[in-house]
Amino acid sequence: MPFTTNMTGIANVDDSIIEEFDSLFIVEQEQQGVMDQFVSYQRQINAKSIEFPKYASLTAATTPLTEDEDVVSTALSDSQIIFTPAEYGLSVTRTFLSSFQTGGKVDRAAAELVGENAGRTLDTLAILAAEASANQSFAGSGNTDVDDLAGGDVMTASFLNQLYNKLARKNIRPLSEGMYVAVMHDDQIADLRNSAGTGSWQDINKYARPEEVLMNEVGMLAGFRIVRDNNITITPNAGTVNTYKALCMGFNALGKAEAGGMSLRLSGPYDKLNRFVNVGWHWLGQYGIVDTDAIELGVSASSFN
Repeated sequence: MPFTTNMTGIANVDDSIIEEFDSLFIVEQEQQGVMDQFVSYQRQINAKSIEFPKYASLTAATTPLTEDEDVVSTALSDSQIIFTPAEYGLSVTRTFLSSFQTGGKVDRAAAELVGENAGRTLDTLAILAAEASANQSFAGSGNTDVDDLAGGDVMTASFLNQLYNKLARKNIRPLSEGMYVAVMHDDQIADLRNSAGTGSWQDINKYARPEEVLMNEVGMLAGFRIVRDNNITITPNAGTVNTYKALCMGFNALGKAEAGGMSLRLSGPYDKLNRFVNVGWHWLGQYGIVDTDAIELGVSASSFN
């Protein structure tokens, strides 16, 4: 006869265990979502491919209207940007002994690390999509290719101003609070701070409305809100100088298509003694550029690398 009746076993509370795992996973995943805040269009639909409509601007109406004639309608023109979702995921497997000997700490660590990896992966996928833009400018004087960059061709306020001009002269709509956004590696930001000079760089603690600070935002300069993201790709050029791409974006630069949302996956055990449990994440989607004119890449070296 059991010691007492109505015992609470694992089978009775397994939903709570999964819920706790899920809360840890979501928190860690969201902390990595820097680029998602700049996605202008996001669609979630179960489909093989997902289409984003892109409408052309209307020509300015500079001809006066005739008093007794109706205005002639202008036809809208659109094009399609097609995203094809792909599968992504990662899993770790914890053993019964590791969970037992750590007092369950390994279970919590698994959920947090898997969630952190999920967020970093999606953030990196968004960065890679933006870095594929053909609109590239190069720091320094007269440089026209990444292989031309030398160690001193770093990010400066003057270079950032050129990138702002490239977006503004195409009438690209600002992305946030009337400003464009520049996502950069910390090495580029450090060079930018050094070049900005007194009075030109604005720290976030001096904002008129500090409650509207973006995730990872560090300041404003030259019409850009500067956001740090160290998932930016660092690439050596032909001269072995490490180079970085600052992602300068306006509205409609990036899109995100999801055929299956980010989810935590717990599976197993499938072994004979029920000792192994798999903890992982799964996502079916794609990031991509919607309006090619709405993104400019500022390629530079850095004095910090």
